[in-house]
Amino acid sequence: MPMTYRLYNSVVPIIAVAGRVWLCVHPKHRQLLQRFRPDVPPSGAPPLWVHACSVGEVNTARSIIRAIRERFPDTPVLLSVSTASGRALAEKDAAGARLTWFPFDVKRSVQRFVEAANPRALILIETEIWPNVVRETRRFGAPVIVVNGRLSDKHIARYRRWRLFFAPVFGQLSAVGAQNDDHARRFIEVGADPAAVKVTGNTKFDGVITSVDPRTRTRTKAENGFPPDHPILLFGSTRPGDEALAAQCWRALREEFPSLRLVVAPRHLDRLEEALAPFDDPILRRSEVQQGRMPAGERVFFLDTVGELVQFYAIASVAVVGGSFFPGVNGHNPLEPAALGVPTVFGPYMSNFTDPARALTDAHGAIQLRSPELLCETLRALLRDPARQRQLGTRGRKAVLDKQGAVQRTIDLIADVLNHAK
Repeated sequence: MPMTYRLYNSVVPIIAVAGRVWLCVHPKHRQLLQRFRPDVPPSGAPPLWVHACSVGEVNTARSIIRAIRERFPDTPVLLSVSTASGRALAEKDAAGARLTWFPFDVKRSVQRFVEAANPRALILIETEIWPNVVRETRRFGAPVIVVNGRLSDKHIARYRRWRLFFAPVFGQLSAVGAQNDDHARRFIEVGADPAAVKVTGNTKFDGVITSVDPRTRTRTKAENGFPPDHPILLFGSTRPGDEALAAQCWRALREEFPSLRLVVAPRHLDRLEEALAPFDDPILRRSEVQQGRMPAGERVFFLDTVGELVQFYAIASVAVVGGSFFPGVNGHNPLEPAALGVPTVFGPYMSNFTDPARALTDAHGAIQLRSPELLCETLRALLRDPARQRQLGTRGRKAVLDKQGAVQRTIDLIADVLNHAK
């Protein structure tokens, strides 16, 4: 065993013991204990194992899985996830794949999983490079492919610092489909074989929904108490600090725009009470509507369910993308509202979505602000100008459509690897 793995596997079991104890004493996270020994649903033929860490990767994986099933109709697909939120979303729609937990990167857990799964290949979404998973899958005889590959500023800094450790791991990757030239260079820099790295584009442009049935939009408005012709301002995927910013803007706008409704969609529902705290208005929650509560004219609405954000983006007049106004998160997907023709605004911290943000701003199809202090006035100007809203939305949607095609290139890369693996 190379020194890299010997060192790694001397430390990981100790961390795993501490992790088990922590999960046992935190009931809301206890389901993650299953990741030490995931149940692998039977597939019959060896499956293509697709791993998507959490919500964002599951959304990306869906379009890839659908394309895989179309190209390889006789090959089952196994989808693994790492987080409870990712699991909840995948349980609603796994695009026809069988669902399981991703094993913690403990050598014996990974070996058991790989033996049970019997994968034809492992397809990792974006940046899920785990040493034992990569090594044991390759030792089993299956190729490991990274698709929609990217190495963020945070990840590349870590991999550069520990290059001697990670280079042997990256060197075992059978293929990398990178989002752009910069990410391709980063994969090579940290040890991937240059001949294995291709630029296939960003599948997020293909994976977003570009239209929602008008009947669905009408029903969504009606059942949640939104009058059909009233404007809706939506803050999507909010993170710490975003709700306070939303509340500040709401207080600045609510009197000037008496028909305006505010929708806030926290990224993580385990911090819902924290997200609600900055607001002094009556609040209606989506979960309450689902349980039968009738709307009573509340102007502030919280989307506290999983998997419905796109449906609510579709009824928005203006969308603000959370996680982008303060350091630490580096943005969420601006393509989701823009692809629906919704005017989209985000902040300066978008390094996790550099390509989508650049594509939208270059096309004048979204507004990127230099600081959160500019947001309220920007929203006021947009709400006063419906023509500007339509123009921004039209350009944003066109920018998304013009960038599509990465999924097809990704499937071609997977097919090429499978052909050479025979």
